[in-house]
Amino acid sequence: MTIDKNQRALAQLSAIYRPGTLNLIGGRPGMGKTTLAFYLATEAHLPTVYFSLEMSSDQLLLHHVTGKCPEWIHLDDTVPMTVELIRTKVHQLQKTQKIRWVVVDYLQLMSSSQPYSNRTDEIVLIINELKKMAGELQVAVIVLTQLMRTVEMRDDRRPTLQDVYNWDRIGEWVDDVRLLHRDEYYHIVGGKKNLLEVLATERGQGGVPDLQLKYLGWDASLTLKQNLQGISDTDKLRTMLATTEGEILRMAKPFDGDLDWDTYTGKILDRMLEERASILNRMFELHCTEAEVRRFEHVNDALLKMMNRFHEEQQQLQKQLDMLPDIGEHGANRLYLIGEINYCHDHEDPKIFPMEEDAFYGSHWNEMLWAVSSISRMDAHTIHNGESNHLDDGQTWAEGPLCIPQFEHICVCYLAHALCTHLRYSIPDLLRMTTYTCERSMWEMSEGKVD
Repeated sequence: MTIDKNQRALAQLSAIYRPGTLNLIGGRPGMGKTTLAFYLATEAHLPTVYFSLEMSSDQLLLHHVTGKCPEWIHLDDTVPMTVELIRTKVHQLQKTQKIRWVVVDYLQLMSSSQPYSNRTDEIVLIINELKKMAGELQVAVIVLTQLMRTVEMRDDRRPTLQDVYNWDRIGEWVDDVRLLHRDEYYHIVGGKKNLLEVLATERGQGGVPDLQLKYLGWDASLTLKQNLQGISDTDKLRTMLATTEGEILRMAKPFDGDLDWDTYTGKILDRMLEERASILNRMFELHCTEAEVRRFEHVNDALLKMMNRFHEEQQQLQKQLDMLPDIGEHGANRLYLIGEINYCHDHEDPKIFPMEEDAFYGSHWNEMLWAVSSISRMDAHTIHNGESNHLDDGQTWAEGPLCIPQFEHICVCYLAHALCTHLRYSIPDLLRMTTYTCERSMWEMSEGKVD
């Protein structure tokens, strides 16, 4: 995003986020929600707390054009994050920094420590609490939200309010909604290039119409992927892969435990692993065999079953916890249940699925899978309390590198999507990964009251 050409539009938009208001910025994955929100906070020059729930603070700053955080923005990447904890943190920061903006990135990753019967009710509770916080603490709350996949089921991909999850139940508390759209993302013939449209809706304030911002993506990531799309020579791609992996091996050895990814070297390695995944995904697009498609079908099915089973076990355990008597004078103590699913790689005893295509890619699977699993700062999937698997609703998660013709007949599950989109694993990596961990932990949540 080229800020010098966009400052007027950003100033227009930031001016509508007044104290006491709750505002939504919605878009499908890859539209630029995080990019826009961070630049808005940067340009507003207002004391801001930015809750980054999808990526670490380091990852967020790596994708920012300067790589630095302005002094008026306080980054918080605590996970899991409840709406109650957000309120507590904002209240504490108000005492020293006079917070004016609160950005939550993003709604679907939030939870509540309060009991709820289903995920829809929990989202309604979260929105209600955020609106109360906006009024009581006099801050502008800006919540990023994923839009439903109904956007991609229409010929016209421009989103509307009806694409906002649970809009019929949360709309009464929201003051302003802006929806993001990029023609280029959908490869629309004759569409607008390098342009992010911020669409106004009937739920708007400040009289600000549709805005158009020059969009260049985050650093070199988008440029790299666009450049790779122009390469069809697999020998050239294999050479690029060998060069990239050679540099990763040189920087990451010896393999004697977890690396310190908070160093400058760690950040460079993160970028190089992203480049490696992009090269492998491009090679997969060009090469993709029937055997690879069948393997993906098998892996995708196994991941879906594993995720459903873990959710069911989590629900059963939550029911048992709910039957425990309240603790404490006010009955406010309760156990908070967290489940995490991750890929697990043992460098000393690797269990990698061998494929006939191994020689075609020529990757150092053992070392690379170790490096990617070591650098991951977020879980592939996190389950809060006893929530059901509402992410896999029968619609495909084929987005980003998974959106290829060979997979059109496959309903890609969320876990496969998370591994190949949120983390640094490529599709060829996924086909060779075999061992996953499903871990649970419980926190004791307690409250006190002083009369």
